[in-house]
Amino acid sequence: MDELKFTFYGVRGSYPVSAPKTIKYGGNTSSILFESGDDLFIFDAGTGIVGAGEYIQRKKNIKTLNIFLTHLHIDHIMGLPFFNPLYDKEKIINIYCFKYNGFKYEDTIFSLFNQPLSPISPKGILADLRFLTFGESVKSPVSINRNTSVSCMKDDMHPKSGVLIYKVEFFDKKIVFATDIESEKGFSGKYSDFIKNTDILIHDSQYTNKDYTSKSNPKAGYGHSTVDMAVNNAVSMDVEKLFLFHYSPEYSDKMLENMLIHARKGFKNTYLSIERQINKIRR
Repeated sequence: MDELKFTFYGVRGSYPVSAPKTIKYGGNTSSILFESGDDLFIFDAGTGIVGAGEYIQRKKNIKTLNIFLTHLHIDHIMGLPFFNPLYDKEKIINIYCFKYNGFKYEDTIFSLFNQPLSPISPKGILADLRFLTFGESVKSPVSINRNTSVSCMKDDMHPKSGVLIYKVEFFDKKIVFATDIESEKGFSGKYSDFIKNTDILIHDSQYTNKDYTSKSNPKAGYGHSTVDMAVNNAVSMDVEKLFLFHYSPEYSDKMLENMLIHARKGFKNTYLSIERQINKIRR
């Protein structure tokens, strides 16, 4: 097992889109599937997780799945009722998130399955579903196998409740997933220690600078980054490769390509996250 694969199944933010102008790079919301040998884990459960579930069900030897949620905003969990492995009694599914004040995060998850939103009800879930809370029932890092682990840190750059930034370590390789962050001043302190020198940085890039600073409809304070913020963090953190992620649903494929051209002026090794694109990292 000398390689780690990750596939983007959802790359949009806010809400899913389906239109000719978005078909090239994809319109599903946040979800990334990782494969380390026969061990699979997923970051976020937006509508992209539906396709990931279809793929997983075709792999007959998968018994345990780990789903790591960054936070509970609807675009990051809305695919769960349509995730086929949840209805497979042979599956064990662990869902990870941070502790919310005033409520249990699993209650929010179950609300997606209950009336009036859904006729399924939690009783319709056949898999052995387990909820794990960082800092309580589980500690970071989480061991996936002897070569792969997932660690996290809480970030408060997303409004209201914050968000988790995740890091995958595979042998000496590192991948950081930092979506739904508004890093106008860049990473520093503990964030810098967590992210610096990573091999791959997958970074929120929801807005262009023009939209972020728009006088008529500014996006500052929404909890999302611009392409320039992503680029600046890639440079300051001395990462090897940057993937732009969590695009505005209003942006066409052409707009994303223009964003990439702009980003590469500041950080040459920048790429667009593309739905269903398989990426590999070797030890």
